[in-house]
Amino acid sequence: MKLFSFFIVSIYFACSNVTFANDKIHTLLPAFESYIQKAMQEWGAPGVAVAIVKDGQVIYQKGFGVTEVGKQQPVDEHTVFPIASLSKNFLASLMVQLVDEGKLALDDPVLKHLPDFVLSDPEITKQFTVRDLLSHRSGLKHFAADTFWYLGTSADEIRTFMSKLPFIAPFRQSYGYQNQMYGTASILAEKVTGQSIKDLYTKHFFEPLGMHDSSVGLEGATLSPPQTLWQKIKGFFRKIPPKNIAVPHHVIDGKTTALPISFHMYTFAGSTGINTSAADMAKWMLMQLANGKVNDKQIISQAGIQEMRKPEISAKDLRPDDSQFPGKQIQNVNYGMGWFIYDFMVGNKKVPMIGHMGGFAGVRSLITLVPSENLGIIILSNFGAMRLSMLPDALRARFFDLYYDLPESDWSMNFLKRMQDIRDKNKQYKVSYRLQNPKAAQPLEKYAGEFGNDLYGKFKLVIKEGQLWMHYRDKVVPLKHWNADEFSFKGNDLTPVYSTYDEGYIEFGFQKSMTKADLCAVNLFPEGKDDLFRRVE
Repeated sequence: MKLFSFFIVSIYFACSNVTFANDKIHTLLPAFESYIQKAMQEWGAPGVAVAIVKDGQVIYQKGFGVTEVGKQQPVDEHTVFPIASLSKNFLASLMVQLVDEGKLALDDPVLKHLPDFVLSDPEITKQFTVRDLLSHRSGLKHFAADTFWYLGTSADEIRTFMSKLPFIAPFRQSYGYQNQMYGTASILAEKVTGQSIKDLYTKHFFEPLGMHDSSVGLEGATLSPPQTLWQKIKGFFRKIPPKNIAVPHHVIDGKTTALPISFHMYTFAGSTGINTSAADMAKWMLMQLANGKVNDKQIISQAGIQEMRKPEISAKDLRPDDSQFPGKQIQNVNYGMGWFIYDFMVGNKKVPMIGHMGGFAGVRSLITLVPSENLGIIILSNFGAMRLSMLPDALRARFFDLYYDLPESDWSMNFLKRMQDIRDKNKQYKVSYRLQNPKAAQPLEKYAGEFGNDLYGKFKLVIKEGQLWMHYRDKVVPLKHWNADEFSFKGNDLTPVYSTYDEGYIEFGFQKSMTKADLCAVNLFPEGKDDLFRRVE
């Protein structure tokens, strides 16, 4: 009888602790919701969706704002957002599943599965493993070859560019975030399974977890009308609900503007190509917090889960004022596979957390898990990218301030002001230099012509109606004189990935004679061993 009483008391206290934790979250929600709405207004964000899980339950899921600026469709927990690099968490999870299935080993050389894999250093190419693809420790520059991605090049072209990029740090000794390596990992997964990444994500995750809002690729994130006659008839009688898609937004000419959902985001679908909702991501968080288990079925082995959470490289070069990992709040940042791993500071106490972000043209997302407390939060937004919006990061910080009863800090305004200060400082520097050294342009004929670079190829500069225009690939970009032999252009005119805040500059040089410029440099084309474009005619 005593044993039975002890058992009942144990259950009571366990349930009481769960209830207390959940009650605490419910208590803080009014303040959190108020902050979400305040921050959205400050950033100019049309929509946000949030889900919170705790102790194996979905505690909260809700949408705020609208799916598209100027329209009335509200964001809810089932609104679908492109989540960009948050897809990497799915890819790393898939790769450890394939290890469980015996399809590959994490320390397999990439060449074993992809014989055409090439980097600029032959020895590093030979040593490069599947684990290296997933852990951002290649020794390449941060975001290597992203410029080509932004320009709309194909996956095959990008892989060719990767083979030409110089290493800037020792292999496996420094952190450098890489989108293309994850893209290569997705190609490897397709090779060893004989299935598309879309089918792999669907069969391995979406179906077993009941993630019915989720998809892979551009088609799953478009607002296309019904195609078949029957679909059109059903749509006419409103039997087909409108697609619940959060349209991406950038700041264009100072105004929050809807963007067409860009094919650029899906070039490497395994790396950045998932579309999903807050409700579906709640299911994903529950599975991850349950160490890979769903309804008593082990989706990912516990060994695989732990492998992903093991630090592979320290992000020790981050600045203390880094917006994604503000030093006073987040310390000891590492990367595992598909997870950033760090300590969240609660006073002098360190709370281990894992998370990942995703940002591309017009979207930004953020997931954070606290395994020790069986707690997770996902924040999805249809505004900005990393250079434009830290809104989800501000909301995450505010949530944990409330959850841990920390002193109130206005993270939204702090992040917003810091980003604006950086933009203003950069602009003021150039304006100040121009005021101190004002010079007129030379006759435009001296700049016109064709220029080439081994990595980027060629572009033409032509004169039309008294103005210089850049013709590059399928883009025609107007140039505006800035000062002396330097011209400016809107980054968004070159690619939709950039916003108003991304300014392009092209500066000309005269080495051989003063008759015509014989070289130039473009700030948005910074990669390669030689970033100069040289006159070819």
